[in-house]
Amino acid sequence: MKQTVLVAMSNQKGGVGKSSVTILLASYLHYVKRKNVAVVDCDTLQHSVSHMRKRDMQTVEKTDEYKQLMMVQWEKVEKKAYTVVDSTPAEARSKISELLEASPDLDIILVDLPGSLSSEGVFKTIINMDYVLTPIVPDRIVMQSTMSFATAVLDYLKGKPDIPLKDFLFFWNKVDKRASTEVYDTYRKIMERLNLKVLKTVLPESRRFDKELSMKGKPFFRSTLFPPPQKLLKGSFIPELVEELCETIKL
Repeated sequence: MKQTVLVAMSNQKGGVGKSSVTILLASYLHYVKRKNVAVVDCDTLQHSVSHMRKRDMQTVEKTDEYKQLMMVQWEKVEKKAYTVVDSTPAEARSKISELLEASPDLDIILVDLPGSLSSEGVFKTIINMDYVLTPIVPDRIVMQSTMSFATAVLDYLKGKPDIPLKDFLFFWNKVDKRASTEVYDTYRKIMERLNLKVLKTVLPESRRFDKELSMKGKPFFRSTLFPPPQKLLKGSFIPELVEELCETIKL
């Protein structure tokens, strides 16, 4: 049986782009890399991924241009849209089991978690993933909270070889290359000393990450039904992040 990789997208602070990156990774992996993907949306306060799927479906149904794009994509990729299911953190494992029973050929399941460790079931879900993927931004408050959370979980794992979680993987997001790199450089060195694994790919601050499907036909970048358009991928570093992630988790 295929070994499905379970990856939680988690950070203890909001506003770091967790749900946006979940959608972009899922769509690129599914529609471009042809991996079999599912998303479990456990962010009970917002359910950003599942709400976007509903908006995407409504927009496509009402827009001939997107209907045609769906037909072209189907002929090219021959894959249905990836599954998005709502869940609470406490029910995440049972939802994952249901997904695997229905689709045993899944390559990866991405779990979008709420931004609070105090939410029931978050800690248990995290330690039962294969990996935790954590977006970080060059902000002192965010970094202090993130590192405290990560080191607490990693300390808990010591001497517990039966726990599935293999590693935390951090990546820099929303980095403005024109701004001062002081915080970025400082925390990069601290994380190296703490042996926290930071991916090399850095995602830039860019308005393109917020562009959704629109009935006005405006350019989009983020969607649960389509991959990011090729002309907007350059400079986004989404392909580079996907390649590095796949290599790291051996997907």
